[in-house]
Amino acid sequence: MKIAYGSSKTGDVSEALKHITEPAALLFSVAKEEMLEQTAREITKRFPGVASIGGVGQAYIDKQFFDTGLTVIAMKENIKVVADVLEQASVMPVKYIRRLENAVRAVGGERGKTACFDICSAGADVRAVTTLSDYLCRLGYDLAGGTSNSAAIACNGRVYKDACAFFIFKNLNGKIKSYKENIYIHPHESAKQFMVTEADPREYRIRTLENTSAEKIYTSELGITRDKITTQTFKNPFGHVCDSDTYIVSIKGVEADGSITTFRPANRMDFLTILSMGNYREVVQDTISRIQHDLGKASAVLSVNCLFRYIMFNDDHYWESYLAEMSRSFSHAGMVGVGEHYNTQFVNQTMCCLAFE
Repeated sequence: MKIAYGSSKTGDVSEALKHITEPAALLFSVAKEEMLEQTAREITKRFPGVASIGGVGQAYIDKQFFDTGLTVIAMKENIKVVADVLEQASVMPVKYIRRLENAVRAVGGERGKTACFDICSAGADVRAVTTLSDYLCRLGYDLAGGTSNSAAIACNGRVYKDACAFFIFKNLNGKIKSYKENIYIHPHESAKQFMVTEADPREYRIRTLENTSAEKIYTSELGITRDKITTQTFKNPFGHVCDSDTYIVSIKGVEADGSITTFRPANRMDFLTILSMGNYREVVQDTISRIQHDLGKASAVLSVNCLFRYIMFNDDHYWESYLAEMSRSFSHAGMVGVGEHYNTQFVNQTMCCLAFE
């Protein structure tokens, strides 16, 4: 697969598309939700019949980062792509599962060569990921994606709210594989794990851990005061221990009753641990090495980086170096999301991607 791109700081679609030719699929991001409808409509008018999805957020292509206007990522050569949408994503996306089935059928789904990349409305992640992964992973197709920084997303020229837009890719020249990058230290066997004893998953609220307020557990373990909790998550997020893996849960806020709100729900009887920052430069190199080991010289990587990762990398003057490291090894493009999707899981503070052989 090859990646090309166009951009416009003013959001001018013609300017963003002027150097793009014969795309098989178009992934676009806009700085503001009010730009989404016109952008989606004009892209489809310029390239009728070409699969396109879009959302609100920043984007990057190789070493370049775009946080204003419009950015379009064009993918072409040796791929077959279909785009569609699951509506009512926070309520009943399974109602639209036939669209996903038809998309897989249309590309001629094949294990190891077929994968899904999605963008969903903010707040719709849990059911969207469950619905996508229940079908895809059962057939051996990987999933990676993320969340638009808005209630709206676009698919094939139309704007939807409370929805999940997706690409189904088939690589005609080799494999597609998903990856998840966790820059936090995984808990070892002796690390403390705390059972969630009271929670409101619909409100993304953890009330108690081990029958003690979540606030008290978190602050006492880290030796910090209550007012530090929302910034401490950059260094010490929660980790949801699931089998042999750990999925990051970012902290959003702390409430008067001592409960902690998060960007990903936790359920009663989940086990959480408090993660620590690892050497993220080494972790990035390890991700690159894993992709190269699995796929040889990967042709392209399409990713979603968490907004918190971007903020932290940028504050540490590493963001530009990160983009340079990734683009040194393969063509790399994607967007900054407010949530990330990896196969069966909705995660936070993570990078998730599809790598194409």
